[in-house]
Amino acid sequence: MIKVGLIGCGGIAGAHLRALAAFEERARLVAALDANPEQSRRVGEEYRGITVAQNSESFWDVAMDAVIITVPNRYHRAYVEAAAARGLAIFCEKPLAANLADAAAMTAAVERAGVVNLVGFKNRYFGGIQALHRLLGREGLGALFAYREVCSGARLVNPSIGMEWRMREEIAGGGAVADFGSHSLDMATWLFTPQAGPLVNLDGRLATFIRREGCLPSNDDMALLSGRFASGALFSALDSRVGPGLYQVEVYGALGRARVDLSDPDRLHVSAYAKDNEIAVDDDASTSLGNPFTVQMDRFLRAVAEHRLLQPDFATALSVQRWIEIARANAR
Repeated sequence: MIKVGLIGCGGIAGAHLRALAAFEERARLVAALDANPEQSRRVGEEYRGITVAQNSESFWDVAMDAVIITVPNRYHRAYVEAAAARGLAIFCEKPLAANLADAAAMTAAVERAGVVNLVGFKNRYFGGIQALHRLLGREGLGALFAYREVCSGARLVNPSIGMEWRMREEIAGGGAVADFGSHSLDMATWLFTPQAGPLVNLDGRLATFIRREGCLPSNDDMALLSGRFASGALFSALDSRVGPGLYQVEVYGALGRARVDLSDPDRLHVSAYAKDNEIAVDDDASTSLGNPFTVQMDRFLRAVAEHRLLQPDFATALSVQRWIEIARANAR
């Protein structure tokens, strides 16, 4: 039985806890820690018998095999370094850190310790995306011409929502370019690099629109990214926390176009440019477990049990972090 500790009990933590509960025969939550005692208390009420830690010292006193880290970006590094020093497997939410220096230090810590490490790029696990990955893996669209993505949420378009930690540069680092753009950059490089080579340049245009509590957030509401892969294939992404509330991935190749849409995330849509040029798509366009958080948790727990490394790891997320910082620098 894998014993798991949770660091950060608000927001996205609920999705990870529900995913963990799906594997109760393999793993169980043993401890929870949050700077807000009310949030950790609620987790303790739902998951009876766990240790609700009052501080870091009492949390680390609990015997465990792995940790899930979902605290704000600025605080990832301290918890990752502490977990790695104890030889624990680590799942960390994306983006890896609030800045490149912390991301590099975290990557060095897990590599030095040799521990299992995984970053929460859960969009990889939509069924349609998995089918797209297989299609591109056999070069089913021919030479790749362009990758285009819209990755956005609509909740924060409401100006009555107050200033959250994600809107504060000193805690989050980038805004939409980090929160949503990390997904876009991970997805594009994962799908395109084997055939189109690495991403070689990136430009960004960032903007902040909605005032919160009388002032603008200190990071971006929306990011427009554009770049190029080594082969010449183009990259573009619209990443936004203020609408329109979409997730769409489109790939253009020499033979046709492929698309995945969050409205039907387990389906890959493929169309050939020429009627007599049929593009073969495999029948399995869905993941075995359905929910991306559940698929992600399954992969993490299997890697912990088998003591093996997996992707996307901290080194992958460090590369994404570098591109985030390049986009932010080029946007100034």
